[in-house]
Amino acid sequence: MAALDRRAFLQTAGLGVAGVGIAGTLAACSPKDTTEDAPSGSAGATGAPGTNSADQKWAFEIAPEPIAEDKIGDTQTADVVVVGGGTSGLVTAASCLENGLSVILVSASKAAVSRGGSNHGVNSKVMERMGLATYDPEPFYRTQYVANGGNIRPGFWYKFYNNSSEAINWLVDIGEKAGIKCTIESGPVYTVDDPMFTPPAAHSFYKEDSELEGAVGTGQPHIVAELARYITEDLNGTIIWGSRGEQLEKDGDRVAALIASDLASGEYTRYAANKAVVIATGDFSHDKDMITRYCPQALELLFEIDNEVNYDAGLQVGGLMPGDGHKMALWAGAAWQKEPNVIMLGRPNLPADQPYTAHTGLMVDANGQRFMNEDALGGIACATIMNLPQITAWCIWGTNRASEGGPWGKPNYEQGVYFDSPEEFIKTWDEDAYGFGVLKNDSLEGLIADLGLPAETIDTVTRYNELCQKGHDDDFYKKPDKMIGVNDGPYYGCPFTPMFLTSLGGIRANTDLQALDADDKPIPGLFVVGSVIGGFYSSVYTFAMEGINYGATCVCLPYVLGKDLAADKFA
Repeated sequence: MAALDRRAFLQTAGLGVAGVGIAGTLAACSPKDTTEDAPSGSAGATGAPGTNSADQKWAFEIAPEPIAEDKIGDTQTADVVVVGGGTSGLVTAASCLENGLSVILVSASKAAVSRGGSNHGVNSKVMERMGLATYDPEPFYRTQYVANGGNIRPGFWYKFYNNSSEAINWLVDIGEKAGIKCTIESGPVYTVDDPMFTPPAAHSFYKEDSELEGAVGTGQPHIVAELARYITEDLNGTIIWGSRGEQLEKDGDRVAALIASDLASGEYTRYAANKAVVIATGDFSHDKDMITRYCPQALELLFEIDNEVNYDAGLQVGGLMPGDGHKMALWAGAAWQKEPNVIMLGRPNLPADQPYTAHTGLMVDANGQRFMNEDALGGIACATIMNLPQITAWCIWGTNRASEGGPWGKPNYEQGVYFDSPEEFIKTWDEDAYGFGVLKNDSLEGLIADLGLPAETIDTVTRYNELCQKGHDDDFYKKPDKMIGVNDGPYYGCPFTPMFLTSLGGIRANTDLQALDADDKPIPGLFVVGSVIGGFYSSVYTFAMEGINYGATCVCLPYVLGKDLAADKFA
């Protein structure tokens, strides 16, 4: 078998590396002459020639000229204007409407959009039916607080915890009335005292008769489509599809309206808000300047950042949304979050023994050296692998791993269902089943050569097998039950490069989701939800709170916001 071409593997796997070289990065960061401000959306920062000052502005921070009044054809008014047709925007709109407010939702997409499908909920009727208990926030949140380096706003988490049951049950009810079922995903099996502990609390929506059948964790399209129908047909709300929010208008200090353009005709409409404009426009990973500024670690993983924005993108790897809402908020006086920005890293289908973990057997770097305790959640392992040569780890295992390891998780409608036999799991290791580089060889030396690793890698495998036989990991102290040697052929291996899922956060906000200015003062009338909320995460998206981005920032907190707006909390 020929040696594996890593670049060919990445392209086949949908994990291609963007061609972002040093020159391109420097060009994006170089200051420009202040006498000629860079237009919105252009690369680079502005400042005096030859200087690099702390107050120089990037192009995306510079507000464009206001859209001329004679170009705005119509004005429509509602209590609340929501910008964005994903989960967070739809939940906000539905909650507001249920509580007596009028709503116009404006979205650049042609219909409701979503990706994935895990919705974290502390407790719910679904969990109760399945006999799953809630978790204690005191030890769990403290562990996650440490994992995020303290660079978060804890009030977000506890507000979520205290309102989660009501919010997720509300969403489950909406789904069940439409024939959409909900289950709890199988997750990693770690004890409560383990820092990797993941409570079984990820709610996944599905329909048995749909093309998504069996794909638990990717069923969000079902619930967002029903939310859109519910808003327009049952609650008499208004949704404007195919219209892109471009600017916010202020009345004094208050954000009072959204100016949006119809993507087909180019015509502008003003959407005036009596109470609030809510930004729910998703991430900013399709703007290379914004990624370079706030998430430079993602540049080598973004292979679809120069193509046109697809506002209807579903479960897509690579650049997603262009940060339209982030930019509008900045131009209206909002500040960027103080905490370090986070990217969500995932993994392709590699031979992990449980959902949301990395490969917990032997992993080596490009030099054939073992580099970590492999028994880790996938997001955490990805963060470590980001620092390796070629941003890649290589997984190596033997046929014996199927019978000696496990339990082997697989997608299913019931929590805790696994493969029926080791033989069934072995089938998933076939090259034909993967299609992106799982290699098989009758000898370890042959497999190592096929993977393009140095011949000395055999010494690492030998050392690992000796530790497994000993029953104690003297090098990285992995638990004995995970110490499964690479013993029986044929042998398997594949490279593992983290895949970019999305950027998280951005606009500075308080726990009421009010956008804040540079002095941490709320901007009247402006709110942020979903992936626009700054300060919810830091360091790394661990996946220990499986589905927290949907469950908290897109469902629970927007649901509470709708009730707060109706109660005139911000009057």
